[in-house]
Amino acid sequence: MDIQFAHSLIEALREDRCIFGYSGFFPDEHSPRLIELGEAVLNGWEGTVPVKGRLGYVMVEAYQNIVRHRARPLSMPDRGEGQSMFLLRCHATGQQVFACNLVTRSQALKLDKDLADLQGRDNTELKELYLEGIQRTSKPGTRGAGLGLIEMVRRTGGGASWTFNPIEDGHDLFAISLDVGATDGADALQLDGPLHRLVLEHRVLLFHVGIWTTEIEHVLMGLALNERPAEGGEDLLKRSDRLKRTVEVVRSTLDLAAPVLFVLHGGDRTIFSMGGMIDRRAVGKLLARLSDVEGTLRVEDRPKGEKVLATVDVPW
Repeated sequence: MDIQFAHSLIEALREDRCIFGYSGFFPDEHSPRLIELGEAVLNGWEGTVPVKGRLGYVMVEAYQNIVRHRARPLSMPDRGEGQSMFLLRCHATGQQVFACNLVTRSQALKLDKDLADLQGRDNTELKELYLEGIQRTSKPGTRGAGLGLIEMVRRTGGGASWTFNPIEDGHDLFAISLDVGATDGADALQLDGPLHRLVLEHRVLLFHVGIWTTEIEHVLMGLALNERPAEGGEDLLKRSDRLKRTVEVVRSTLDLAAPVLFVLHGGDRTIFSMGGMIDRRAVGKLLARLSDVEGTLRVEDRPKGEKVLATVDVPW
């Protein structure tokens, strides 16, 4: 990972707990892991029981909105201005969930109408509207249409904003940003915002920057291994073993009180990168252990200070 890219991710974090981003293949199997991730990043946070439930629901529904409604096939990740993306930012007082995906023009018109109709309704009205939708008799396959949007808006207390950007004939890029809890909006996730541009520029499939715990590590490794399964169980086992060894080696040298980086990125060849701040005296120790994982060490050129930013790249 380019050191400047690593710095950009850390700068985007500001003083928040973490930022997570995903722009890969969007398999259904990621949904339960997103719930686990939300619980892991909020672990130990005062009053997290109701917050975890709301955040988990909003994350999964925003993610599934891409899976269900993306106009392009899910067999390969999009690249370019119509790229699907999911982002999570955890502030000290709240969280923001952002999702964008390509939709047809007719889908865009309906989504805009449905969301505008929900805007301004209070919790009681939204709950009644949701119950009416569940009870409504309609033809098979359409009974639950729009219920996810209603419940997302209700669980965020109406903290939803959205936009549509024309991309090509008959298609728009639909983006929705949802606030869970109190946020000041200063670092709002949005189309063409800093994080959106970083993901596009560096062809990121998956990233996390921020706090690090064993629970977060477990979820991220599961997401990474399920992102692009190798053909054949033996290849997948080799990849899993290399990932585990890389994480163990890098983690052992990092200052875990500082932000930790975990990123899958690259063009035709995907690279796994992990890094953060390390003691300058540990650079040689880390370099000596990289032959075991076929890793490449990158260290910032900083003339002073005991700690430096370092990242390790391994082929994925």
